[in-house]
Amino acid sequence: MALFLIYFSGLQGNSCHRVSYPTRTMCVLQGTPVDISCTYSHPPDATLISTYWFKWRANQEPSDLQSDSEYKGRVEYPVDETGRSTLRITDLRHTDSAEYCFTFRTSKHEWNGSLHGTTLTVTGLRVEVTPVATVTEGQRVTLTCITSCPLADKPSYIWYQNNGPVNGSENPENQLVLDPVGPQHAGSYSCSVRNYPHLRSPEETLTVQCTMSILHHTSSVSDWLNLPSLKKEGFQKSPWPARKARYRGAGYH
Repeated sequence: MALFLIYFSGLQGNSCHRVSYPTRTMCVLQGTPVDISCTYSHPPDATLISTYWFKWRANQEPSDLQSDSEYKGRVEYPVDETGRSTLRITDLRHTDSAEYCFTFRTSKHEWNGSLHGTTLTVTGLRVEVTPVATVTEGQRVTLTCITSCPLADKPSYIWYQNNGPVNGSENPENQLVLDPVGPQHAGSYSCSVRNYPHLRSPEETLTVQCTMSILHHTSSVSDWLNLPSLKKEGFQKSPWPARKARYRGAGYH
């Protein structure tokens, strides 16, 4: 796990203000919560006055997320031990994808947030069908539950066919393989991650076309011409009437 450090120069000796981000980037599923944490320290002779998190915006002064209307009711800073802070955002939205930074003010230093923090990417789920969404029975079909970035907690995936869970489909792999595919596999598929079954991907329809088997009769034309019923009807002189009689008997006209 990468450790990202930010130092602020102090006012006495070699002492300094410091912020450490244990995670530099995060990828989290839309609709779920996320915790972004950091540790910080300051010279022992400096008194801590205030702390807060903010969303980095180019050419804008940092502002406390708790007073940001975009995050109203979705942001909190759980109480941590001294020197550690956590930003919790619930019900994540795609617009929450951004860089989040922590800042604090002491009696000896006030930082205006010009350095980098943790970058959050919020992603949804979608199903991809390979090779195509319309196949012929007997082919190999792979369904993949895709995100725009690798999810941070490496979850297990669950598959659904026609809104019902596919038995035995929960596993850490994001693929469902149908090999060989058959008519029973046709339908609408979606996926979710464990603990969040209500946050499913949009459905993708798989169409399976059946193959037709044609049975060939091994009898020769001469065998048909020698049948007593055909001889009585006078078909023995020409194979074409005999062939016509054969097809009519099989239900073809």
